[in-house]
Amino acid sequence: MRKPVNSLIKKLFFWYVGSLALLAIFIVLVVHVFAFKNGFYFILLLFLTLALFGFIIIYKITESLTYLSSRMRMISSKNLDERVDGIDSHDEIGELAQTFNQLLDRLHLAFKREQQFIADVAHELKTPLATLRSTLEIALNQKRSEDEYRRTLKEAVQETNRVSTTLKNVLDLAWSETPMEQKNAVSFNLSELTEELFELAQKMALKKNIKVSGSFAKNIKIIGFKEKLGRALLNIIDNAIKYTPTKDKVEIVLKKNKNQATIEIKDNGIGISQKDISHIFDRFYRGSAREKTFGSGLGLAIAKAIVNSHKGAIEVKSEIGKGTVFTINLPLVSS
Repeated sequence: MRKPVNSLIKKLFFWYVGSLALLAIFIVLVVHVFAFKNGFYFILLLFLTLALFGFIIIYKITESLTYLSSRMRMISSKNLDERVDGIDSHDEIGELAQTFNQLLDRLHLAFKREQQFIADVAHELKTPLATLRSTLEIALNQKRSEDEYRRTLKEAVQETNRVSTTLKNVLDLAWSETPMEQKNAVSFNLSELTEELFELAQKMALKKNIKVSGSFAKNIKIIGFKEKLGRALLNIIDNAIKYTPTKDKVEIVLKKNKNQATIEIKDNGIGISQKDISHIFDRFYRGSAREKTFGSGLGLAIAKAIVNSHKGAIEVKSEIGKGTVFTINLPLVSS
């Protein structure tokens, strides 16, 4: 932490040293110059002078503390955007005010994350829960055949799975935005992770007869969370396969670039318009060309948040009708 420029301890120290110096000067004057004549008045004047300086210093300290205390009492959960201002001193009191403001910043951010989490859950669960309820109510209203009941239960299970997936997505998003979790990061082999995801991508692409090719640099290590980063990369790979035409191809590349690892996920799919490309990492955003495909609109938002939590960066380049390239850069383990 930055040390205060004008420390209160320094002020009190200089006052103490100054007091001793003044006392010495007055004693010399009284003894050698005035020969004790009117010495009592000089001593009295000395103490009054020292008391005045001491009072001024203490008054300045208590005035700042009183103001700081009153401002702190005024701030509650209803006005966390307020800050302690009006204290310009560069001493410990100014440092205390600055630290308190930083604490308020963290609290305000935590409240915003909580509100965003609640809004996300409400936004995504409203439709599937309403659909599930209406499906079951219709099934109970009249007698149906065994096949109709099976179909209704199948629809109910699908909606339940959608709710479960949405909750997992929102929780992952909340996790990636919580700095406290980052303390448990460990070193892991990114090369092994991308190879595992490559094998999984090949299985995912079988249904559409899409060819998945890959090229992976060996023994690349980073610090983070293997499972979470794998989830982020899998979201991007899933998107690439989802929007690539049947019998086309997807490519996954891992390479070392100076002090960072670079992952590229390329597809020959439908592409993303320039209008949509600046919003694809927004929560619940679904571009016009992708609206007919099932999904919560959280996959890429989660991917970006997780990459950011690994101190990385994600970029996207796309051209309509030609495909999309996602580039993820992650810092390597320091040597």
